Amino acid sequence: MNTVFNIIKIVVVIIGTIIGAGFASGKEIYIFFAQYEETGIIGAIIASILTTIIIYRTILIVKKYKIQNNNEFVEHISNNNEITQILKNIINIFLVISFWIMSTGFCTFFKQEMGIPLIVTAIINSIITYILLLKKVDGVIKLNLIVVPIMILIIMFVSIKNYQVTSLLGAKLNIVSPNDTNTSIKELFKVIINAILYISYNSITVITIIISLGSKITSKKENKYISIVSGCIIGILILAIYQMLTSCSINVSNLELPILRILDECHPIEKSIYAIAIITAILTSAISSGYGVLENIENKEKYKKIAFIICILEIPIAYIGFGRLISALYPTFGIIGIIEIISILKKANSIAKDDEN
Repeated sequence: MNTVFNIIKIVVVIIGTIIGAGFASGKEIYIFFAQYEETGIIGAIIASILTTIIIYRTILIVKKYKIQNNNEFVEHISNNNEITQILKNIINIFLVISFWIMSTGFCTFFKQEMGIPLIVTAIINSIITYILLLKKVDGVIKLNLIVVPIMILIIMFVSIKNYQVTSLLGAKLNIVSPNDTNTSIKELFKVIINAILYISYNSITVITIIISLGSKITSKKENKYISIVSGCIIGILILAIYQMLTSCSINVSNLELPILRILDECHPIEKSIYAIAIITAILTSAISSGYGVLENIENKEKYKKIAFIICILEIPIAYIGFGRLISALYPTFGIIGIIEIISILKKANSIAKDDEN
């Protein structure tokens, strides 16, 4: 029973790290999957498989070398000092930016849905995130244990309640015989690349949180279950949101929070409960990213000071715009994240060979 609870606990923290404001609002899923319509389903499947592989191999490396922080992790997966230093800097920059993007999503939500000025929500969110960051990893775990299961249920409920699952199954069949083969191949290539980029930038944050949870994973069996369950849940949730985006009659391409616009046509209660999912997604993902940055600080006496600075900087950054930040920055960091993924796969293969010998 303790093993099962431990697996659940770690899985919900991983899911909470991946499902941020961009995911739950539908913006990320539209950019990386849904805009390609039926072909996007293949991307969702690829993303699910890659998530499983990366989580499993990351845990393998963390446990093998008893890694305590992200800097140690990068040192172990890279043999080149220059690349190691570049990766360390890029990862820290990404984590800070990801924290700010989630915070911007928080402000965008309240401005779009309730007309509350950005300055008000930015100040409130900076206070909340600062308090939560001081709780460190135990605070992240406790927060995720409460909100992530509820968030998953809400996403699945709204998806199944309002849209026909059969439309998704029918879409799968349409992939087999496309009208324009050349166009289909080009689109399929784009979808595969997008799936890799999507998982590679998400992996930067996930790897950081896995490192902090490494001591809580006690066996390879737990690692296997954690990886498979996490990958499957991510795949299912991507498809659930994909279904909502592709089944509606609304042009969602230019919307900041497309799912909430779609739910304007549904019952107010349904929209309200989904809104709760987005707010919780923002908090869990933002705290995971912020915590990742702070754990990489060598001088722990500066923890509170740096936490305060990144939380205060949320306020002016909120004015840049949620959609702009996601569209411009996530694909860029996805390319960089591929370097880390390749290094992880190579190192994990090396560990596997050593174990065989």
